[in-house]
Amino acid sequence: MNAKTYILICPFLVEPLNRDDTSTPNDYPLCPLFPASYRTTSNDLAASTKDIDACVQKELNLHRLQIIFSRLWIVGRPIPPRPLHHQLLLSRDIFITEQMDMHLVWTSGRIFTKPIPRFLMPRFWTDHLSCLPCCICPRRQASSVSVTPVNECVCDRPRLWKLALGFLFSYAALVSHESDFAIAQEKKLILTELRLSRLKKIYRLTPSSFLHGYMSRWNRYGDFFQDNLGWLAAATVYIALVLTAMQVGLATVTIRLPQGV
Repeated sequence: MNAKTYILICPFLVEPLNRDDTSTPNDYPLCPLFPASYRTTSNDLAASTKDIDACVQKELNLHRLQIIFSRLWIVGRPIPPRPLHHQLLLSRDIFITEQMDMHLVWTSGRIFTKPIPRFLMPRFWTDHLSCLPCCICPRRQASSVSVTPVNECVCDRPRLWKLALGFLFSYAALVSHESDFAIAQEKKLILTELRLSRLKKIYRLTPSSFLHGYMSRWNRYGDFFQDNLGWLAAATVYIALVLTAMQVGLATVTIRLPQGV
């Protein structure tokens, strides 16, 4: 396959349903394939079918991981994720998440997985993820062309194409055996893995995320103090000992000084 045109096509070799054999017309509605709504960048609700491309970008968003991409080697080994049955052997419960950047993130006793979106099927892939015939993205990546011809366009689909393909690759590793397929069906999923504790620490190194972290665990201040009472008490005792030692030191120096000084 030509390296210059590999992102122009759908990665599926077999189409489950032949368009000619179905009663649904070619312009079938996309509404059932998408969530009812999605969050915009301003955290407002918007109808998915109003802007399909924006909804797809939200579904495949990995911006937070891209910020700390150079440090992800600390979080997990760069290997394919282990199968679903092995996750159960590790005593990890499978939790559903719809955030792409939480897919395959694990912590003690649980691992988060994103179900395969219904719209990631051959026809939608061809219509909305593959490059348009007039797009020069493949040729731009394979050459040093910097000027866009008048009759050609540049799109954001190559980036989305790679994100979607990587997501499907994770399921190729997760569902390796028939038992994995049964688990995936049970969990209604038809997962390398990242450790959540390390991911939180690394993400706090970014300037805009020091206070928020990667995943918030507390909705109330009472829950925060309850979970962190141990180290808060230890820090308080340590500070009290340091202040007491400083006071004793100052008092000792004052006693040793001659009167009138």
